[in-house]
Amino acid sequence: MTVAFMAPGSAKLFVQDQHYRKWKDFHRPLLVRNIKNLQRKGLVQMYETKEGTVVRITDKGKTETLKYDVDKIKIERPDYWDGKWRLIMFDIGNDKKDIRELFREKLKQLEFYPFQESVFIFPFPCLKEIKYLREVFEIPDEVKIVVADSVENDEDLRAMYRLG
Repeated sequence: MTVAFMAPGSAKLFVQDQHYRKWKDFHRPLLVRNIKNLQRKGLVQMYETKEGTVVRITDKGKTETLKYDVDKIKIERPDYWDGKWRLIMFDIGNDKKDIRELFREKLKQLEFYPFQESVFIFPFPCLKEIKYLREVFEIPDEVKIVVADSVENDEDLRAMYRLG
């Protein structure tokens, strides 16, 4: 499914149910071309075994796939607020400036409030989503998550998030 997403037309390769599709139905030149493109990009490895040709997605391919899912990520808002603030702090160097800006923009899209330049705040549970974003952007050590019981003078934040 991953390869199918990155190379439309290649999905047929991964269908295991022989009753669903038969190999003769494949447009073999298109299939081979798509797989070779993915291989050239380092997204898949292709090798021969006793059972036949195996196409395996690489770590780079997995990362690329995760990036496609970043646009779909959402943070569910519970029916009630637990009274805790989530602070997302990051220190992403200039050598990763583009990634830093993408990460910052993604936090804004997810409705995190920019508390300071590299500190964002959010009132709802978001640990797994932030951990996911750290992995996708390849910045696991540069991003820290703090859960705080209170933030001084948080009336404006409470109003902005309609927390009452």
